Amino acid sequence: MSKDAADYDIGYGKPPEDTRFKKGQSGNPRGRPKKQPKDVAAHMADLLDEKQTVRMNGKTVVMTGDELMARRLMEKAMKGDAKAFEKVHQLKAQHLEAEQRRADRESANKEIVVKLVHAKIPEEECYKKPGERILYHEDGEPSVIETWDGYLPDEDANTEKGTEGDTDEPGL
Repeated sequence: MSKDAADYDIGYGKPPEDTRFKKGQSGNPRGRPKKQPKDVAAHMADLLDEKQTVRMNGKTVVMTGDELMARRLMEKAMKGDAKAFEKVHQLKAQHLEAEQRRADRESANKEIVVKLVHAKIPEEECYKKPGERILYHEDGEPSVIETWDGYLPDEDANTEKGTEGDTDEPGL
């Protein structure tokens, strides 16, 4: 070890001299990765989301590419284009299926909520805090409320907590 190396402090922001980048050497030799070009689908999605100004019945209207395409397809179907007519009916069927699935999900969620609401949960259970446990007698009456230093943080972490076997009611 040379005399200069012994005097050099090594620490935060001061790496050993032999591990530093050499002069003229980049810290990232490969450089920043090149930006990947968009694919056709990404370009189409951008165009369909883009606002277009069109003239309808003598008035200027602003709509997205999606709305404009749907309107044009509907106009063609109403003029008698068989392919456009078939496509409109296909899209309508897809929409109805999606709406039915959404309604089924909402119905299932409502059933779960109704079951939870109608479940007989003792009032004490609704007000207990993290880190509390209620012990019940055989007749269903609460006997002891135990508390312990919880594994979840409380708002009043600096105040005294109850100990095991504490029979005080939890604060409301």
